[in-house]
Amino acid sequence: MTSSSEPDRRRILLGAAGAALGAALPLSGARAQELATTAEAQPDSAEADRIAAEFLGGVAPQASGLKLEAPETADNPAAVPLHVVVTEPLAEDLWCEELIVIAERNPLPLACRYRFSAATGAAEVALRVRLIQSMEIRALARLSDGRVLEARAAVESGVGGCGM
Repeated sequence: MTSSSEPDRRRILLGAAGAALGAALPLSGARAQELATTAEAQPDSAEADRIAAEFLGGVAPQASGLKLEAPETADNPAAVPLHVVVTEPLAEDLWCEELIVIAERNPLPLACRYRFSAATGAAEVALRVRLIQSMEIRALARLSDGRVLEARAAVESGVGGCGM
């Protein structure tokens, strides 16, 4: 079998519809590089707050319209299942532009970032994240009308899954 490019791999993993709505974007930037090369990365809730503030852009988040499902206790902190769905009615003139998930106490708090288009129809993602310890998970979704929706869930974890 020949090797495929990254977009082709995403299309295979997500299906044609998944590739059209956008896949998780890789972390980038000086902060990610700094933490990735640090031998003993530490939990950084200040970084989580910075990421959330940047995403919010001064807009106050709404506590309704976004649903975050997470287990109360992580059986395996190396692969905690999360399900995020925009419950706000979406239409051609109102869609979710972007959705992020933040694991507040992880050394790299931005767990994922998804971008959507008006053609997506619905904004729903399922993912697994690693947790270094018990923490709150925060999901934020930006709608095309400028509103930001927020949902939170606390996850208890006995042993960290980040290998630290």
